[in-house]
Amino acid sequence: MSAAARRIEPDRAGRTPIVGLAVDSVFATDLLDHRTRGTAAEFGRAVEEAGVDFLVFGRDRLSASHPDTPTLDPTVAAVVLARHTTDVGIVVAAAVGREHPYNVARRLASVDHGSRGRVGWLVGTVDRTEPHADAVWVDADPLDATADAVTVVRSLWGSWPATSIVRDRSRGVFVDSGRIVHIDHDGVYRVAGPLNVPEPPQVRPPVFWSPRDDREEQVAGRIADVVVVADADAAARHRASSGPAVRSQVLLADVTWAEGREPVDASPADGVLVHGVTSETWSRVLDAVARPPHTDGRQVTLRERLGLDVPEPETVGVRPAFPVA
Repeated sequence: MSAAARRIEPDRAGRTPIVGLAVDSVFATDLLDHRTRGTAAEFGRAVEEAGVDFLVFGRDRLSASHPDTPTLDPTVAAVVLARHTTDVGIVVAAAVGREHPYNVARRLASVDHGSRGRVGWLVGTVDRTEPHADAVWVDADPLDATADAVTVVRSLWGSWPATSIVRDRSRGVFVDSGRIVHIDHDGVYRVAGPLNVPEPPQVRPPVFWSPRDDREEQVAGRIADVVVVADADAAARHRASSGPAVRSQVLLADVTWAEGREPVDASPADGVLVHGVTSETWSRVLDAVARPPHTDGRQVTLRERLGLDVPEPETVGVRPAFPVA
């Protein structure tokens, strides 16, 4: 590939930017169409060969731009692409206005296990493809409810610690049930827990947030692992907030791919989220963003791929769900 064809260039410090691709509902539907056998597998191989860091499924559901598009569940598309990939991250959009945080926690933990630690959650306040998009599970401001839901989900992920699974065949004991705890969360949501899925491989799969306004950006700056902003100027403003959480976050800028576009400098962001991938353009988009793929042969989690610290398991509750007599 010629240098002129590359669209995503190393930043001024010579670091290779993080690159994610947004897969909208129309393209995901095309990939999974039973009449085009092999398309998902072909796309999966090409994504990994291009060195793409992660795919985002369902982000278009969180905007009002195309409310009449196909509404294929992004988790279904993510699971299929996880089967056809081994290294790329799989980020799933889910709005707690549509789904209770317990269900979000259970589903994403399951996909994280199935993908060996590659799942992420793109948070949304509202799923605008739903007939009653503004309906919520709780009587609270949607943004407050979303922020609280992130806390609930993270606590639920830790309520069944992986270290409680002992697999002691001599005693016939699979798990030390006394270590599975209620989270007893009492905020916007009231959730006792525990989750009925063991702790995910990543402990805390990364939470992505693409703020729609200044208020959302402030909340995302406090609680998200990855924040997606509109452009380089917005990235600079976000960095200037200089809070401890912001400095430890991964910051991505939105980029819409177009034929003949000049190379993109991701700085001051850490990378880009590229839009414009369709059934007709995906091979050219991958040519444009390709970097050397990860070749050390080691399975990496999405957190590791993004350069996020691997969190230590947290104490999320003290009340055993299954007290030992």
